[in-house]
Amino acid sequence: MNQMATNLESVTTERAAESMTAARRYYALFVLTLVCTANFFNRQVLTLLLEPIRHELSLSDTQVGFLTGIAFTFVNVTLSIPVARLADRWSRRKVIALAVAVWSTMTVFCGLAQSFVQLFLARMGVGAGQAGGSPPSHALTGDLFPREQRATAIAVLLLSTPLGMALGFLWGGWGLGELGWRQAFILAGLPGFLISALVLFTLPELRKGMADGVRAPLQQPTFWVTVRLLWSIRSLRNMTIACMLQTFLQMGLTLWVPSFLMRSYGLSPKTVGTGMALAFGIGLTVGTLLGGRLIDVLGRREVRWHFWIAAVAVVLAASCSLGAFTGPPRYVFLLLGAQIMFGSFFASSLTAISQSLVPVAVRATTIACVLFVINVFAIGIGPQVMGIVSDLLRAAYGEDSLRITLIGSAMSAFPAALLYFLASLTYRSDLAAADVRRC
Repeated sequence: MNQMATNLESVTTERAAESMTAARRYYALFVLTLVCTANFFNRQVLTLLLEPIRHELSLSDTQVGFLTGIAFTFVNVTLSIPVARLADRWSRRKVIALAVAVWSTMTVFCGLAQSFVQLFLARMGVGAGQAGGSPPSHALTGDLFPREQRATAIAVLLLSTPLGMALGFLWGGWGLGELGWRQAFILAGLPGFLISALVLFTLPELRKGMADGVRAPLQQPTFWVTVRLLWSIRSLRNMTIACMLQTFLQMGLTLWVPSFLMRSYGLSPKTVGTGMALAFGIGLTVGTLLGGRLIDVLGRREVRWHFWIAAVAVVLAASCSLGAFTGPPRYVFLLLGAQIMFGSFFASSLTAISQSLVPVAVRATTIACVLFVINVFAIGIGPQVMGIVSDLLRAAYGEDSLRITLIGSAMSAFPAALLYFLASLTYRSDLAAADVRRC
């Protein structure tokens, strides 16, 4: 009976794959973009609410660091790999739908929290739900679009990052002023339930590797075999560590700059929310599209430009950060927007390169592993360390302690640039090896 059910499900999946017209592919991409937009929206809305939360619950910067780092990220990255392996083995569509429902529910619970512990636990729940968001969505996009169209499709998917972050900043700034931080949280979680239903009831079940012409059943290697394979790909290894260092700088902007602008420059939450929304929205959109296009054009001439552009862009991003933290306040949002633009040049290439270097059967697991390394050190430990350092420097620098901490975080860009260059040295041979073992 179980075998009969498996065969029936296989036939249904096969028919769904064969009936995927261009319109249905792009509808699926649209829904997945909504998923990732909700992901970043629910994640980002907290940053504009940190200061009133800190005052109402009498929190230190160290405790705030726990909310933005350990509470969310450690749970998120701990679960991301087993959830990704489930998505590689089971249904990507069902994993995504369940994940959206979980993180939306826990976002609502954030608004109901009455203490630091309750808010900490709710943020853990948001992190747990979002573990099933990005890796399965990126892997499902790889199933939908062939290799020659995949970078463009992923670039469209990644537009969810600026859109979600901009909406988070706008909603946080407006909601805080008009409704208060609790209602802002509760209402932010509600759209996710509709998106979860769209994924579950309107997206078809797809054969994994459909766009690559894979028809044979995929045999998923064990986790440690997969890890050894990923570690052996030198360009992937260097790229991941470089992205980790670059994201350390980016998370400093995302999580701590709103508080910095309110403390050091005395800007209102609405002003910060609007300015950050424009900086992130325009910067990420232009950077993702322009960087992806530039990498595609130059990459046709020499594939190593994929990493050379990233090396130059991360140094330019750090330079803009230093200007924003030390220059006049009237230029701060312009410089932040430029930093975000340069910092997002490599965004679409990260997933596309990761999927091109590994077998189909481990794509979601690969993305989860790459994000695990980036998230643990850059998003999990990074904000926590920055909060602790800011507290330690407060006695000497007062409210400017956060400014000094942010300036120090910008230095992580220079070793990142070196690692991008090292990744370019083995990129050609690693791509050739990936084509040989493609399954």
